[in-house]
Amino acid sequence: MKIVVTGATSFIGKAFIETASQKGWEIAAVVRRNSPKASSIADIKGVKIVELNMDEYADIAKAGEFDCLAHFAWDGTRGAQRMDSELQKRNYENSVALIKAAISSGCKRILTAGSQAEYGNCDGVITEETECKPNTEYGVYKYKLFTTAKELCEKAGVTYKEPRFFSLYGPGDFEKTLIMSMIDNMRNNRRCELTECIQMWDFLYVKDAVNAVAALCELDCEDGAYNLGSGDVRQLKAYVEELYEILGSSSELVYGAVPYPKTGMVSITPSVKKTETQLNWKAKYSFAEGIGEIVKSLK
Repeated sequence: MKIVVTGATSFIGKAFIETASQKGWEIAAVVRRNSPKASSIADIKGVKIVELNMDEYADIAKAGEFDCLAHFAWDGTRGAQRMDSELQKRNYENSVALIKAAISSGCKRILTAGSQAEYGNCDGVITEETECKPNTEYGVYKYKLFTTAKELCEKAGVTYKEPRFFSLYGPGDFEKTLIMSMIDNMRNNRRCELTECIQMWDFLYVKDAVNAVAALCELDCEDGAYNLGSGDVRQLKAYVEELYEILGSSSELVYGAVPYPKTGMVSITPSVKKTETQLNWKAKYSFAEGIGEIVKSLK
């Protein structure tokens, strides 16, 4: 398979490229011009680096012929930038230009990275049929891209899938995520300030996630959204305390020291039934095993 991957040096993108390489695929890895991170993937077997900024995605034909597009690139995924309407709108517009160009170049399978943020704050189990009510600009434009891409692909007879990521973790993740920051604090026995951690949560190890994405790239399965979670749903506090035990930490855990955001407390209870059934997929890594892989990488 010949595949184009945007966001190729991102946490998810790099993990996906490693999996695609193991499958023997030819990979056109799209990176920003003069990206210092390009060297981190340049030597992976099967990878060809293609330099394009996001506002140049209409020129994706420069990547050569390809069978599949996996679009992971997106600016402003964290913090205050999630509410930046202009930034999120540009992400959407650049992504639509990319999809139109991919269709024009003859690509027959397109995937765009979705997010739990498309659903907004939901009570109870979240299926792919749950109504999307995003409460951030990030979620609004991620969902808008899903609906636009679905329409464009249906008209062109192109297969379209959206893996919707809930909460991934693993080696190489952003250092300020809950998991990475808690590992750093707990390993050094520092005080850990947290929310009340009473929300329900589901952590999925990144290698399990990208294996599901790879299946979406190659299997004859239904189009549309696919929730990606581990199925191990529990109160966030239970995850924190398991992490504490795994690391043998003596940190002080201070629940309630950090307020929930103005958009409200988010609980996630994703149903992964469709993903498991359509892809014959199950998460293989337990939370403890995933944490062990992160700790190993830090050594």
